[in-house]
Amino acid sequence: MTPRVTRSAHAVVLSDADSPHVVSAEQFDPAWWRSRDLVVGGARGRGDVVFVRAGAETWVLRHFYRGGGMAHVSPDRYVWLGLERTRMWREWRMLAELRHRGLPVPAPIGARVSRRGLLYRGDILTRLIEGTETLADFIQREPLPASEWRAVGKLLASFQRAGVRHDDINVRNVLRHPDGTLSLIDFDKARFASPGAWSRHNLARFRRSLDKLGRRHAALHFREADWSDLEAGYTERPAP
Repeated sequence: MTPRVTRSAHAVVLSDADSPHVVSAEQFDPAWWRSRDLVVGGARGRGDVVFVRAGAETWVLRHFYRGGGMAHVSPDRYVWLGLERTRMWREWRMLAELRHRGLPVPAPIGARVSRRGLLYRGDILTRLIEGTETLADFIQREPLPASEWRAVGKLLASFQRAGVRHDDINVRNVLRHPDGTLSLIDFDKARFASPGAWSRHNLARFRRSLDKLGRRHAALHFREADWSDLEAGYTERPAP
């Protein structure tokens, strides 16, 4: 991918110069797509996530919202520290790098940063990974085979070996295709980091997300043996 930056009065757009798609600042507004009857769905989560039809592809448009206590003060505005340090810029570039390394993540389409004085807000467009559902949704409906729990562990380990510290790792950020293929999404809080204790902390965070989901859904298809299978995959040495 070759980054392409375009600027308008109050917005900057980052996109792929090698892509046939020309991404404009207006395309980061859900209303632009709705006016053309191109919104084809949405997803649960914090903030606005809509699926839009772009030619033969489906894209995911996500607005960035704060979490935690700061959300009550400023739900979607962040302090300006420079373009390269904006959250949507960093996520676009991380996705581009991870795709280059062959890791299973969505293809980044574009990112928009809108600045007003010392504050900014923004959005990101990625290509939808067709035919998938979240691991959370799947195990609410049916059990996951032991081999696929091991595959989840391998997936998490592969990103950690690449130095990806995903501090919002949870059961809703793993996507499963019917053929068992797995992908990882939502890199808003991710960054590259040197090896350290964070890797086990991230794994523990993933476990907490499973336990939290289990408290909400008593019939969740998740047992201690499943976690053992996940850990077996996580600790398995990759093939040379």
